[in-house]
Amino acid sequence: MNELRATVAKHKSAVEGFGSGITPRLATAKGEVETLAQGVVEQVAALRPSISASLGALLTQVTATNVTLADPSPRFDALASEVEGHQQSLTASSTTARTKAESLGQEATAKSQGLEAQAKSSAESSQGQLTALQQQVAQKCDADKKSFDAKLAKRKGSKQETEARRAQGYALIDQTRSQLTQDLTGVGSTLTAALAAVLVRLTTSRDAATGRSTQLTSTLDGAVKNPVSALKTLHQEIVSAGTTAKDTHQQQQSALEGQRKTLVDQLMAAAAASAAIVDPLDTQVAPSLTAGKAQADGALDTLGKTIGGQVASVTAQLTAVEKLIDQVQKQVETAITTVSGTIDGVVQGALTAVETLKAPLKATLEAAFTTLDTLVATISALKQQVMALFEALPQMLEQLQTLFQQIVGSLESLLERAMGLLDAIPAADLPKPLVSPAVQGISQVVGQITTQLGTLSSQVGTQLQAVQKTIVSQVETVQTQAQTQIDTATTQAVTQMGTLTQSVLQGIEQATAQVGQIVAAAVTQIGTVKDQGVQQIEAMKQQVAARVTPLDTQVPQRLEALDAQVGSGIDAAVQAMQTARDSAEGQVTSAKGRLDSQLGGTKTSVAAGLASLEQARASADTSLASQADSALAAFKQRAEGLKTGAQTQVDSVSTQATGQKPQLLSPLDAIGTQLQGGAFAKPVTAANGRVTSALNALGPKLDALAS
Repeated sequence: MNELRATVAKHKSAVEGFGSGITPRLATAKGEVETLAQGVVEQVAALRPSISASLGALLTQVTATNVTLADPSPRFDALASEVEGHQQSLTASSTTARTKAESLGQEATAKSQGLEAQAKSSAESSQGQLTALQQQVAQKCDADKKSFDAKLAKRKGSKQETEARRAQGYALIDQTRSQLTQDLTGVGSTLTAALAAVLVRLTTSRDAATGRSTQLTSTLDGAVKNPVSALKTLHQEIVSAGTTAKDTHQQQQSALEGQRKTLVDQLMAAAAASAAIVDPLDTQVAPSLTAGKAQADGALDTLGKTIGGQVASVTAQLTAVEKLIDQVQKQVETAITTVSGTIDGVVQGALTAVETLKAPLKATLEAAFTTLDTLVATISALKQQVMALFEALPQMLEQLQTLFQQIVGSLESLLERAMGLLDAIPAADLPKPLVSPAVQGISQVVGQITTQLGTLSSQVGTQLQAVQKTIVSQVETVQTQAQTQIDTATTQAVTQMGTLTQSVLQGIEQATAQVGQIVAAAVTQIGTVKDQGVQQIEAMKQQVAARVTPLDTQVPQRLEALDAQVGSGIDAAVQAMQTARDSAEGQVTSAKGRLDSQLGGTKTSVAAGLASLEQARASADTSLASQADSALAAFKQRAEGLKTGAQTQVDSVSTQATGQKPQLLSPLDAIGTQLQGGAFAKPVTAANGRVTSALNALGPKLDALAS
């Protein structure tokens, strides 16, 4: 039945698939009709983007065309800044040179003033030292007169001789005073003359340095003033020229932008003309396309309804066969239920008979298990009985151990006692005549004790052997009894197990034979019932097959005829739309030709305009650059000439100020070195030495006169 149902379902699925496929085919045909109509509409619609694309590309090209001219005014501004930098640099250089030149006079003046103060201070200090020396001479001479008078007063001689000597001494003192005073006065005059000479040299060196400083400053002013003024004037000329260049650039830039705007206006006019060609197509092409599409859609709708009715008729026929199969299927299921019930009854009877055989087999097994439980209990009791025989053995062994420990203890006690007796004999304290008898007595005692111990040990060994034999005999007896009981119990258990096993096996064999007979009878009965049910079901299936088999030929033929009908109807509808499309395409093609001609002319004209615009831009750019280059080169040459000439003179002044400085300041440095070497202190030091020598020489002479 399932195969028949599957066959009908396959045919029904094919019919339904064909029916469901009609709508997509008609939809596809309508889509093709729509595509034919829409294709022309899209061609018309595509004309506008083509206009926008062509003219937009040209407009983009025109807009993107470079009409920017390089503005030369920043170059003039840069050069003006450079000239201003020259002016500032020259001014800064002249300031630096002026500082060097002025510093020459300033440093000479400051140094000469310092040296002048140092010379005057040193001269005054030396004059003070001379004055102190003069006072020292006067004081020393006065002191020498007093000392001389005192010495004369102590001298023994005539008054006349003493007075003569005093007169002679006074004359010597006055002569020394006069000579030293004259010497110191001469040194003072020398210091005054030396100071005047130093001051004259300082003034001369200072005036030479300040005069050269003034000369260099004047030279610098003459070298810088005119070039700086000329650079200022040149700066203004460059700024003015840059403004003129900027105005010229803006004028030519505006002219180029106006020329580009003319090209943009030309493209706008071309766009309007192209739209005038495309816009009428909407009213010319749309009506014919709409009418053709409506006619084709109506034909396809009618075809769909006709084919749908025929497909529904075939589907209804197949549905009736499915209903017949459902009815027969219910009858088959009823027959299967009846056969199944009969078979279930047979199986249940067989199971009941088998359960009846299980009861005596179960009783036999339970009896066997009871017997096994009894054997296990007997073996357990035998185990307890055998173990009881061995319980007395530990007690006897314990008694033997106790006896052995007592004997050993007695022997140890006896040995200790004997050794104590031996130790108690004072053999060391005995006189020599008694030593030998004492030693013999001790030897006899030791021999007796040893003999007693040997006898006692022999007796203990004999007793222990007797006890050992008794224990071994008892153990062997217990072992024999236990082995006998175990052998007897084992034989009984094996015999009972063999009998029990034989009984159980016989019961199982009998039950197995009876169960086999019951199952064989049930299988035979089930086979008979099954064959009867199968024959009944096959008859029902033959009845349904007679209705299903013709469908294998009828359904494909019907579907093939319907498919051909659908194909021819769709082709007719599409062909009608194709005719309307061809007519509309002719109109679109004509309009497209006019549009291409219009756009081609515009493109050529715009390309020529762009070329002209680029040529004008290049020419203007070259002209502006050439004029700027020429003017800037002249300005730059003038600026460089002014800067270079003035800078050379400024550098010369700076070099002279730096180079001549050591030469102009060296006389002052020499005077400073001379002052540092003590030019005013040396004469005073020499005079001090002469004064000291003269005064020191006067003392011995006076002492000679006073003696």
